[in-house]
Amino acid sequence: MTEIRSLAAVILITRDFGAQAAFYRDVLKLPVTGDYGDALFFRCGSQTLGLFDHSHHPAGTQRLEGAAKGVSHLEFGISADDRAELVSRLTAAGCHVRSENFEDADGNLFHFTITDD
Repeated sequence: MTEIRSLAAVILITRDFGAQAAFYRDVLKLPVTGDYGDALFFRCGSQTLGLFDHSHHPAGTQRLEGAAKGVSHLEFGISADDRAELVSRLTAAGCHVRSENFEDADGNLFHFTITDD
């Protein structure tokens, strides 16, 4: 049986990317694991917190429905063995958006991260 193993990441689209980056990096002291200029990724225990400027993820920004900030997408941890079955099930249900992205009933984006240990 397929299984979602974890919530691997939460991605936030920020109103003020510089201020948010400084807060998570300098105030909370979260370690930076990836820096793409308009997107930063931080380690938060075994999960990832991503900060995106509006320019980094247009599909996520569009789903904010005019809000200046909010959750862009979630990343669920799954086994590599479960990936094909989950993608097939979600595609059949009409949840596929494009590439590796899917949407829930409210149109929130998510995708999968392989978490085989």
